[in-house]
Amino acid sequence: MTGYRKQPRNSNLKMATRIYKHLEQEGPKTTAQIKDWLNNDFRPKSEGNASNKFKFTVTSAQISGLMRTSPLFYCIGDDSLIGENGKFYVAKVYHIVPVATVVDKMLDDSGQLKTHRLRKRLPSVIREEIKSRGLRL
Repeated sequence: MTGYRKQPRNSNLKMATRIYKHLEQEGPKTTAQIKDWLNNDFRPKSEGNASNKFKFTVTSAQISGLMRTSPLFYCIGDDSLIGENGKFYVAKVYHIVPVATVVDKMLDDSGQLKTHRLRKRLPSVIREEIKSRGLRL
């Protein structure tokens, strides 16, 4: 299967950080609202060929998968929405988990990061909290 993945490998980490900061300011949102914000309203600060430029559009399925699996977010309920065809569908409403709580769950009994974690790469909001506590990644 060639070409099934068009986005760069680290795009989920950047997307998780962007969504986290957005939900921190705006409050709980549905996946459809987050998708609309990312695809239409979100504009990176720099122009041109910058590394932080958002180059691809995202789907609700990508956002839902990210929000469902990331420890940074949790589902607070469902919301009924009307689609383009006039049909009703149910969208999940997500909110953030405080970063300190997420990092506390990552630590072992001695207060250090576990040595054999599955995920080596983390969103920047988690990395910043780990560095502020003086722990090594």
